[in-house]
Amino acid sequence: GTEIGVELKNVAGPEKCSLIAVGKNGERATASSWSVPDAGYGIPNAKTEQAKNPLYVTGGAAGPQNEIDHFEVVDSDGNKLVQVDA
Repeated sequence: GTEIGVELKNVAGPEKCSLIAVGKNGERATASSWSVPDAGYGIPNAKTEQAKNPLYVTGGAAGPQNEIDHFEVVDSDGNKLVQVDA
C-alpha cells in the first residue's frame, strides 16, 4: 500500500472533497475525504486563525506507489478541482 499526505491551501468552503489515487491502469481509489467549512482553509486574508491555516489530510491507497499515476481532488459531484502527478 501507499501512505499519502497532502497540504491544502486557498480552499474555499463550504465543500466536501475526496482525494483520489489514479493508477497507471486507470483504476481509481479514494484515499481520503473531508469537508471544508464556510470560512475555508489556508485563506491568507481570512478572519479566523482556523481559516488562515492549511488543512492537512492523510490517507492511503491499496496499490504500491510505483503503480500510481496521479492524484485528483474532486468535489462531492465528482468534478476535478486539482490534479497532481504522483
